[in-house]
Amino acid sequence: MLPYYMPNKKKDSNDLISSVALLVIDAQDAFISSLTDSSTFLQRCSFAIEAARTLGLHTLFTEQVPDKLGHTNKELLRRATRPKIFHKTSFSALSAPGIENFLRDNEVYHVLVCGLETPICVYQTALQAIDKDIDATFLSDALGCRRIEDGNVALNAIIGLGCPALPTETVFYSLLSDALHPRFREFSNLVKTYSDQHFSIHEYLQSNPEPAKSEVDKPKKEKPYKQGSRPSWQDKNRNRKDQIVNSSGQTSEKLEEKEIKSSPKSAPIKIEKDSQKPNKTIERPKKKAKKVPRKRVANKAVSHKPKPGKQELP
Repeated sequence: MLPYYMPNKKKDSNDLISSVALLVIDAQDAFISSLTDSSTFLQRCSFAIEAARTLGLHTLFTEQVPDKLGHTNKELLRRATRPKIFHKTSFSALSAPGIENFLRDNEVYHVLVCGLETPICVYQTALQAIDKDIDATFLSDALGCRRIEDGNVALNAIIGLGCPALPTETVFYSLLSDALHPRFREFSNLVKTYSDQHFSIHEYLQSNPEPAKSEVDKPKKEKPYKQGSRPSWQDKNRNRKDQIVNSSGQTSEKLEEKEIKSSPKSAPIKIEKDSQKPNKTIERPKKKAKKVPRKRVANKAVSHKPKPGKQELP
């Protein structure tokens, strides 16, 4: 888990920071306005977003049914650098379409969680993080809900499940790990700004950084298939092949047919013998002669005639 890991070298610290992302759950105006202490939530959530920007972390926002409940608070969204927004209908933030692919593609192995509401979406995000084996740390001072009592019970349950819940400053100081870190001074100044006695979150949110360019993740819809048939990997490859189009607007399959039709018939190839090189005679293996069975000859009387020049003895 992240809070208990203290890197010893700068290289380890940088590698750790690059694998961490901030996840802001449903910080929409419709939910923020229902909080008993909305100013405190805005202040701590804004601090977490700016701390993530200072360290260069990815910042992800989820929005619960934004068509009906509205979008993320604009002032909070401005605190982030290139925020990524995911729309969802499920209560768990990790069930938002496309968010798991983003974490995998960007090699994010640990998420810092803040947002709304602790007993509902935050709690169910913790359950899914455990189920999906995703490391998650919950920023205890940057969470909120309508009933404080419910939030405390839910947060204790999250801790009991094995997910650490710590203050935002504690977690980010653990990420820096050393006062010699190049981002330490900038982060320290940010802490001082938010800790000032005369600090007003509403005045602060109206000032400072330029609006960030947010990216809304829209998952691609696959072509519907007929009932009773499931797409196989061959069908998917075939569909991809149909979608490959060249500069003239023709698909790859049409191009292949056109090339086959237009290509001339291949002429017979003539092999010319090199006159300079002597022809090599190929010796074929001799066939073995079949063994013919000898015919048996009847026994005949053999006359022993003397050889010429020799006389028979009496």
